[in-house]
Amino acid sequence: MRRRWWGYVVAGLVFTAADGQEPATVEHVANGERYAASGQYDLALQEYELALTAGAGSAGFLNRLADLYARNQKYPEAIDAFRRSLREKPAQLAAYGGLGEVFLAAGQLDSAVAAVRQAVAIAPRESSVRSSLGFLLLQADDLGSARAELDTALALDPANPEAHRYRGYYLTQVDSTEAAIAEYRRLAELVPDHFEARNNLAFLLAKQGRYQEALAAYQQALAVAPDAQLVYAVNARMDEVRAKAAGKMRARCILVRSSGEAEDLRERIGKGEDFAELAREFSLGPAAAEGGDVGYFGPGELMPDFEAAVARLGVGEVGAVLTVQNGYMVIQRLE
Repeated sequence: MRRRWWGYVVAGLVFTAADGQEPATVEHVANGERYAASGQYDLALQEYELALTAGAGSAGFLNRLADLYARNQKYPEAIDAFRRSLREKPAQLAAYGGLGEVFLAAGQLDSAVAAVRQAVAIAPRESSVRSSLGFLLLQADDLGSARAELDTALALDPANPEAHRYRGYYLTQVDSTEAAIAEYRRLAELVPDHFEARNNLAFLLAKQGRYQEALAAYQQALAVAPDAQLVYAVNARMDEVRAKAAGKMRARCILVRSSGEAEDLRERIGKGEDFAELAREFSLGPAAAEGGDVGYFGPGELMPDFEAAVARLGVGEVGAVLTVQNGYMVIQRLE
């Protein structure tokens, strides 16, 4: 998950009567922070809204109110609170950063980019701000501008982990695999328990056919996986890498009863229809629910004619209809 570079300093957000706040606002804010500390953000928001009604309205208060709106997925209200904060106190790095994150969560990418550009204008030499802008530009598919911002971020701070993370993503997108590997290695050095760094490193090593290195990287990813679901996913990827290392193939197929139906399905796939969806709808084979995917297999594990047909195909290629004992097959090699 992406880190916020603008982070709110909520622990120090204390209002007292001496600060010009009414006792009621102080009480509501204190109650809100107690609820927030226990993860009850809905109740925390209610207290902050009561404080707003009671007269609270400083820039710091409005930033925190916006954060609570965002945590409750009330994005229009969060945007409004951040804008009110900026009217109260212009040129706040935290407010523009928070505004950018809320726009992104609300699906307003262009507005998110504009907000973080304002943050860059306020703090042009802040590496974390530059890397956050680079991330948003990647989401906007403006790869050239994203690369420029990420390069600037690393020139300002070579140890900025998020800049390495996003540059690794950028390099993967443009198929500079070796350079992406270097970025993820550096990220893993900077943040040893960074699961994404080790998982992505393993994936790229496997893509290059460096299977033993990939397995070692996946093992390191397992050691820092934050939940059971990711442990399961990594173990599945390791099984795939072991299969590839053993020279196994992987394919999917659609089994039907007539040659005419098979030819029709093959033609539909050639025109761009999804193989897996057609397999789920029409295949009579045991792997239909998995989109026809029979998994990895080695010599002698499946029907000889099927294995030979897969071996003749390039990866991604759909072969001619194959006649088998119980019908006709359309086959695509996956690995």
